[in-house]
Amino acid sequence: MQFNEKIVAWYQQHGRKDLPWQQAKGVVKPYHVWLSEIMLQQTQVVKVKDYFCRFITELPTLKQLAEADEQQVLSLWSGLGYYNRARNLHKAAQICAEEHQRQLPENLNALMALPGIGRSTAAAIMSLAYSLPEPIMDGNVKRVFARHFLVDGEPNKSATLKQFWELAEQHKAHKNPAAYTQGLMDLGAMVCTKHQPQCEKCPISSSCLAKAKGVIANYPEKKRKVVQQEVDLYCLLHERADQIAVELRTDNGIWSQLWFVPSFDSEQDLLKVADDAKHLFSLTHKLTHRILQLHVYSSTKIDNSKHQNWIKPAELKHKPHPKALEHIITQYKNQHSI
Repeated sequence: MQFNEKIVAWYQQHGRKDLPWQQAKGVVKPYHVWLSEIMLQQTQVVKVKDYFCRFITELPTLKQLAEADEQQVLSLWSGLGYYNRARNLHKAAQICAEEHQRQLPENLNALMALPGIGRSTAAAIMSLAYSLPEPIMDGNVKRVFARHFLVDGEPNKSATLKQFWELAEQHKAHKNPAAYTQGLMDLGAMVCTKHQPQCEKCPISSSCLAKAKGVIANYPEKKRKVVQQEVDLYCLLHERADQIAVELRTDNGIWSQLWFVPSFDSEQDLLKVADDAKHLFSLTHKLTHRILQLHVYSSTKIDNSKHQNWIKPAELKHKPHPKALEHIITQYKNQHSI
């Protein structure tokens, strides 16, 4: 059997077939494939499952997503992070509603023209939803290719990516493309894992160059560590009865269009608004490229120049908000009762 045939055969016997976005009653929904592919960017499958189910319960069709308010879309995304994914998803749905008869186009270039859809995501939709032989390239696939074909270089460098895509084109499956695509991703996720790969279970181990040379641990080449920037954020926690004040962040910076407690870049700026502010606690919140030091203060003074909402913590699920707000409330609850 050829490379792709071995992966299809392995997938049919061992691959994941119970993921919530996979076919139900023999029908694959392109909308479900697209949504799952966007959610799975930067996020693990185990976390995506619940978010996906909640999202399609609220917005079960592309048409309903296109017609939804952005705040509803962001609220359903709260906790997944990388909120531009949700904004682009919403914009793309609106374009599909206007230009593609409320459907995802069945054309690679047309898909790639939509916000938030790159080459691999477009190919995954073409392959998984429309059963067309388009090669994909996610982290799991890169790891399988790097080891099997002994591809040197950091996985995301342009020269390395070029090699990956050439290999993907050479080995794409014209028969059972959906099974091959899902099988390749599953192989990387379940067998050819980052740590402790299970080579004895791999259907292509006999032709794996890294295994033959005993250098599996060296592939793919490790990425250079990103230096995380440390950022201080000074937060005001207003509380009355069992409610807290939150405001919609309208700038284009971090957490744009999400609800958060009033926050400032410096303690001096915070004190200009609330000169009676008292420091309660500080906590660390990590993002991909930043480490936020959140310094939380209490105050009785409200800045009436900004539109603020008073909400109970339990009502947060109805408002899009960053995970950091939940961490602040949890810490505050441990010290007080709200």
